[in-house]
Amino acid sequence: MAKLGERRNGNCVKASMTPEDYAQAWNRAVPIQTYLDDQLSAVVDEAHPYAPYYSINQQRVRRLSQRLRLEAETESAVLNAKSGTKWLILSETWCGDAAQSMPVLAAMARASNGRIEARVLYRDENLDLMDQFLTNGGRSIPKVIQLDGSFGVTADWGPRPAEAQELVQRIKSDPERDHLYNEELHKWYAIDRQHAIQREVRELISNA
Repeated sequence: MAKLGERRNGNCVKASMTPEDYAQAWNRAVPIQTYLDDQLSAVVDEAHPYAPYYSINQQRVRRLSQRLRLEAETESAVLNAKSGTKWLILSETWCGDAAQSMPVLAAMARASNGRIEARVLYRDENLDLMDQFLTNGGRSIPKVIQLDGSFGVTADWGPRPAEAQELVQRIKSDPERDHLYNEELHKWYAIDRQHAIQREVRELISNA
């Protein structure tokens, strides 16, 4: 059984990405359900500085996986997605935004009857790839890179819905509230109940 927080050996893709590079990255990636199963079954290394984040994210993923219901519009969108659509996702299990979105992405791929396949690469082992999909200059995750059947990039999404991103930027711009951003962000997720993620990823699918 793996320990959350322990390092994994991985490779970085080339700085100048070609369809062949994306294909190689895809072949290294793990299925999204494997990523989630490993996250839920892993033993938290209490000595790791991110241990509290690993533990709470296990709770978030477990709770969300049990209660999530896809909207009718989402079910229709994934069933009508272009066949061969691939989601190459950069993530880490300590990431709170990932815990809020990865179960949604997994459910959408699962509901697509094979039209969408989702795989995951760990960000910290694939920084060359991550650096081509920065958010305001930062390596923010999760990041969904949508690929077509020829491994060309058609669109990307992440690290969080636009409304949540605006909330984070607004709070972080206020020195007196900056320390509250994580708490306020997850309050937002609790109220939204993954509707914004579904809506924005439906738009992503339309660009496949």
